[in-house]
Amino acid sequence: MFLPDFFTTINLTSVENPNLFPFPFKLHLIFSIVSFFFFIIRFIYDKKPYQAILALAIPFSMTIWLSENRVWFYIVGIIELVLILAACISTIVYNIKHPQPKEAEKKADDENTSDSKNEAE
Repeated sequence: MFLPDFFTTINLTSVENPNLFPFPFKLHLIFSIVSFFFFIIRFIYDKKPYQAILALAIPFSMTIWLSENRVWFYIVGIIELVLILAACISTIVYNIKHPQPKEAEKKADDENTSDSKNEAE
């Protein structure tokens, strides 16, 4: 839905309410640190590109606290949107290039592995 006062709102240089972000700073900082380490650890084990993107995207949201300029809020929002879209697209591309084995194939592989172990004994 397009609001006609959008352009007058975007031209404001200061924010009327500096607490537009829903989290207080300390909670946002804790969330960013925990999520950064979580996604980095998962990326080390899984090597999925969306994990590396989100490891950077979530702490990047901390930059919203640098300025009370309304334009900066929009810039950070657009960058975050681009990073989230990049994570979604990288997930789709990764899943196409690295398809998961189907359940039947997994089950057959497990049975073959257990049969070969039993024969070795």
